[in-house]
Amino acid sequence: MDSATSTIHHLPESILTEILARLPLRSNSRLKTVSKTVKATLESVYFRRIFVSLHKNSSSSWSLGSREGDELIGFHGCKTWDVPKSLGSFISLPLGFEFKASSNGLVLIERYGCGYSYVGNPVLQQWVKIPQLPCGYCGVLLVLAHDFFSDSDQFMVVHLPEHSNHNNNGVVNGALTTSGGFVMYMKSLVQKRGTVLKVWRLNHDQSWQLLCEINGLSISGSFVPIAMHPFDSDIVYRWHQESPRHLVSCNLRTETLIDPAREYHGDFYMNQSGFEEYMDEIGRLRASDRDYTILIGLFQSVLPRWMESVPRPPQVDMIDTTSLPSYVACCLIEQDE
Repeated sequence: MDSATSTIHHLPESILTEILARLPLRSNSRLKTVSKTVKATLESVYFRRIFVSLHKNSSSSWSLGSREGDELIGFHGCKTWDVPKSLGSFISLPLGFEFKASSNGLVLIERYGCGYSYVGNPVLQQWVKIPQLPCGYCGVLLVLAHDFFSDSDQFMVVHLPEHSNHNNNGVVNGALTTSGGFVMYMKSLVQKRGTVLKVWRLNHDQSWQLLCEINGLSISGSFVPIAMHPFDSDIVYRWHQESPRHLVSCNLRTETLIDPAREYHGDFYMNQSGFEEYMDEIGRLRASDRDYTILIGLFQSVLPRWMESVPRPPQVDMIDTTSLPSYVACCLIEQDE
C-alpha cells in the first residue's frame, strides 16, 4: 500500500482523475481512506463532472419493496456502482423494524416505540441514528419530507391532486412515487365507461402539474399503477389484476406495454408470490371501502448516479457496520440494561 500511495502522490491530478473516474463508485468510496490526495480528488466538483460524463449511459439499480423489507421487484446489474446483485440483498432489517422512506440511495427504518430511527446507505454500509419522529396525526395518513441541508424552519402542507374529489361512481387506485428527481402521483379511476389513468408531477413551487391523462382499455384496463421508472418519466409500471397476474411496463408516450422480464433479461428480479400477496392485501382494503382512494405504498430504493455522503446532523456519529441488525441488537441490549 505504501508504494501504491507513493505512486498516487506523484501522478498529475488530471491523470489521477481520469483513472479514478473509470472505477465504480463503490470502489472509489473505499479509496477515500488511501490518502488525503485521493479523498480531495474524489470529492472535487471536477471529478464529479468527469465521472458522470463517462457513466451517463450506464444503468442504475433500483427496487420496489414492502414495508416489512421484502424485495418484490428488482432491477440490478449496475456498473456505475459495481452492484451485480439486487438492492434487496444489501438490506437486512433488524428485528421489529420497518421501512419508512427512501430517497437518493438512502433508506429510513424504525421500530415503533423504540425512540430512534436509522438513516443510511445500505450499499456503502453507512448509517446514522436520529430521534424518532412523534406520531401525532390522529389517524390521518401523511408523507413527511425533510431537507437536511436547509436552514429554514418553515414547513408546507401539500395535498394530493383531486384529494377532495370523491367520485362515488368508480374505484380509485393511487400510487405516490418518484421519477427524474420529482415526486409523482398516479391515479387510475375505474368507471363503467372505462378506466382513466392520470399522472401528475409535483413542481418546485409545490403545485401539481398534470402530465398525462389516458382513456381507454389499451393501456388502462384492469392494470393498477405501481411505480414509475426513476429516470424515465415516460415509463410506468403496472400490475395486471386478472389472470394471469403479472407486471408490465407501460410507455405513456407510445401507449405500449412491455414485459420487464424480457426487456431487462437477467437483470430483472420479481418475487411473484410476494407481489401477489401484497396486491391481495390491497384488494382486501379496497373491498372494505370501495370509495376509498388506496395509496399503494411500495418503497422505491434507487442507487443515485453519484456518491453522496450520508447526511450527518450535529452531534451525531456515523455508524460504519457490515451488519446493522447486529449493531441494533447490541444497542437494544444496552438500552434494556
